[in-house]
Amino acid sequence: MQRSDLSIIIPVACQDTTWKLVITELESCLSEVEILIIGCEAAPQDFVFPANVRWQTSRQGRALQMNTGARLARGSVFWFVHADTRLNARIIESLTGYLKHHTPGIAFFKLRFADDGPLLTRLNAWMANVRSSLFKLPFGDQGFVIDKSVFEQLHGFDETLRIGEDLDFIVRLNASGFQNTQLPGTLKTSARRYRQQGWVNTTLRHLWLTCQLTYQAKQRLKLT
Repeated sequence: MQRSDLSIIIPVACQDTTWKLVITELESCLSEVEILIIGCEAAPQDFVFPANVRWQTSRQGRALQMNTGARLARGSVFWFVHADTRLNARIIESLTGYLKHHTPGIAFFKLRFADDGPLLTRLNAWMANVRSSLFKLPFGDQGFVIDKSVFEQLHGFDETLRIGEDLDFIVRLNASGFQNTQLPGTLKTSARRYRQQGWVNTTLRHLWLTCQLTYQAKQRLKLT
């Protein structure tokens, strides 16, 4: 499998402009790859889109936007990237190696927070990496790389969920026995939420939601 078999899907919230930088980063190293931006408003007129980038308008909702991108994508592997993600050469190298030799399933990267939030977010990143490594429960900001066949077999992300669609998907994937792989390399994502909402409040809320949403996802599996 080659990099040209990849489709990159980027859900974008209304009035968010952080995606512009990640598009520039991707264009410089993955010009042959299809990139789909799924926004909830019309495409901006002040940005010149590279030839391999398409903007698609959707109703707001991360699960809905990512599913929309997956339906439109031409590639046989999807890479879901958050708009505020920052890339580096190691990420592209790891991704390329994974595409050449992999078992159908999901892959993800380690997480690091940018310097736009509290210093203590280093602890949050460490906890996220331990959780995803030991318990195979990565979050969406770790850059899910998913085979189209696996994504369709699991019926994509649950659009009824306002939050936690990434955890729900991972629980279902793990229960189905698909490969769950942590790749070499670290994605950097914004920590501004911790700055805006407070480190303690945001950390405790995320811990509670992780436990609650994982439990609910497992309960739904028992009912199916």
